[in-house]
Amino acid sequence: MLLKKTAQYWVPLLAFALAAGLVLLNLQLSEQFLYQDEFLPRWSAARGWMQDGTSPYSEDAYQKAAAQYEDFGYTAPGFSQGRFIDLAWFIYLYIPFSFLPYTLARAIWMSLTAAAIFSSIWIGIDLTGGQLRVLEKVLLALLITCSYPFFKLILSASILPLFILALFAACRSALAGKGTAAGVLLFLCIGMLPISLLIVIFLIIWLNAQKPSDILLVFLIGLAFLAVTTLILFPGWIPQWFTSIISVQPRLDWLDTPLMRIAAFFPGAVVPLAIALHVILLFALIMEWYGLAEKDERQVRWKLLLSLTLISLINPTGSAAFLLFAWPGFLLFYLFLQEKWKIFGKISFWLILALYLYSNLESFLRSQNWSATESTWVITILPLAALLSLEWTRWWAMSSPRPLREI
Repeated sequence: MLLKKTAQYWVPLLAFALAAGLVLLNLQLSEQFLYQDEFLPRWSAARGWMQDGTSPYSEDAYQKAAAQYEDFGYTAPGFSQGRFIDLAWFIYLYIPFSFLPYTLARAIWMSLTAAAIFSSIWIGIDLTGGQLRVLEKVLLALLITCSYPFFKLILSASILPLFILALFAACRSALAGKGTAAGVLLFLCIGMLPISLLIVIFLIIWLNAQKPSDILLVFLIGLAFLAVTTLILFPGWIPQWFTSIISVQPRLDWLDTPLMRIAAFFPGAVVPLAIALHVILLFALIMEWYGLAEKDERQVRWKLLLSLTLISLINPTGSAAFLLFAWPGFLLFYLFLQEKWKIFGKISFWLILALYLYSNLESFLRSQNWSATESTWVITILPLAALLSLEWTRWWAMSSPRPLREI
């Protein structure tokens, strides 16, 4: 009783202590794991623009970042090669960090990456529509966050989990009928994740079918705001951005989706097979979305989980961050086992989860892969398992007499 009455005092203090502890831990990890760093080019570009007005895409900005890589001992990401190649408005995210020393700013960003992964798993559980105990949700989210390859994403200070979190939060807001909040969250993540346009279309179709919604209007206004402000603050940034990308990736060799990895098992027909698999995937999305406007909430939830899982198979660079899209579909299997076999179902799922996480760790220990591109096993097995579990639970999740939210 006393804890509830004093919660307004000790909860903020506890949250602050946890945040401070996480930052201190990441300071230590930064010193021990001097590998790939995705934060430095963005921090350096924001700092250069704030101090000297240097264009983030200029050669001077690149040379400064390259010199800092040598000073701090990290390696540049293979895709960007140490250049700032994001859309200009992402500089806004790094401006507050540009006033801090690099090591502290990086540790704080690593903490945000970890929090984003944890929160994405937490919201992913909510997207399934099931009710789990708080302790179960915490254990699931914490175990997955600390596992390979997400731990490596934290060490590299990746930005992708933050945008995936915004996308997941938009999905949850849309399912709750909050179109305005969903629109704001969607335009915040659209630049870094172009494939999130698929989820934008999904949510707009369903929300506007339920009742008049301003999700599309808010989304377009947000994009217009970002476009106008960046054109004012960074005149001519669009051709500079194209030039920067072409200078590091002049061809499309960087495309490396899980479907392309699957097609690579058949070397004689790898190109046509890869194209066919992507076309089939998009066709499957369109077929699942047919009649979406007429579906009820339970059916829409399942189709949303399926759409997220299919998107994880369009992972363009083989990054582990896109595995976050597949976790909600896989976690739906946990709810299914829990209802069908109670304690035995729970034990079975936790054993499967432990084996999967251990297999990922073994894959890393064999390869010592510190790059942003993951092995075929890591980026394909979870999406395929999620697809299998979704098909297995289709009737149970969409049409069974017992509502999912009561589980």
